[in-house]
Amino acid sequence: MRRKREWGITLGLALAVAASISMVSLAKEERQKVGTIELSFSYDIQAGESGGDVDVTLGSGNCSIESVDIVNEKEFWVGGDKPKVEVWLSADSDYYFAKSGKSAFSFSGDKVKYVTSSTKYDKSEMVLTVTLEKLDEDDEDLDVSGLTWDEYNGIAHWDHQELAKNYKVRLCRYGNNTTTSDDGIGTVYTVKENSFDFSGKFPKPGTYYFKVRAVDSRGNTGDWQESVYMDVTEQDLARLNGQWMRDDRGWWYVNPDGSYTKDNWQYIRTKWYFFDKEGYMKTGWIQWNDKFYYCDDSGAMLAGTVTPDGYTVGADGARLN
Repeated sequence: MRRKREWGITLGLALAVAASISMVSLAKEERQKVGTIELSFSYDIQAGESGGDVDVTLGSGNCSIESVDIVNEKEFWVGGDKPKVEVWLSADSDYYFAKSGKSAFSFSGDKVKYVTSSTKYDKSEMVLTVTLEKLDEDDEDLDVSGLTWDEYNGIAHWDHQELAKNYKVRLCRYGNNTTTSDDGIGTVYTVKENSFDFSGKFPKPGTYYFKVRAVDSRGNTGDWQESVYMDVTEQDLARLNGQWMRDDRGWWYVNPDGSYTKDNWQYIRTKWYFFDKEGYMKTGWIQWNDKFYYCDDSGAMLAGTVTPDGYTVGADGARLN
């Protein structure tokens, strides 16, 4: 009998809870539905600038706009960014947001794209998220200015560009290429600082300049900007690149900072040289990483040719047979 009584109590509680839930549901339904919400958007946000203005007005719907916020704002907008806007809505008294989702809204004015929406606080509030049109990179000014040389040390300088995530910089020699307008020599370097040390990278006397362009966080690039010319003489090369030194044991190469290479290769004025454990230049066959390379009497590594003793070396200098 006790078990039956317990089951009876449990069943009674369940029915009471269900009845209370049903009563609450009926109470909620006494409010009226907000209906379709018509919103008009107007905004002014441009690549290359910070902040921006977004205005949202309510066309219809029994609710009001509580706040409008740009939720992915950054220090500076760049081309390709899609600003994300969050709109908070509050239902009028005796109204509630019966549904969320794209179908709950009608948009007009400047173009926006629906992202998500959800009801809050017993459906008395609604939060809507939209994205604006992708910002035009043509509005973005990525030009770099203030290009100057530290001629004594061969260091390039330029002014900081606020939109730049990094810079591309390259050394050029006037008249280097007679068939095209590209005077660039060597590597295009990617740097975060607004300077670059070109010491050790001047292959021969000539008239040099450097060019630089800014790259923003989305990979958009500005136009190449060119520096003034800098004349480099044979005497300047020793200071800018380093110089060869000799004693009764052989040759070594002193870098601009006074250091010298040991047990490794070094690229000097368009040619590769190998230096032993004490820093002296080597000639003849060099075994390196399980391959053989040949350096002639001047110390320069041969490539794409036949060595004096009849072996063929490839374009990378490694022996082929």
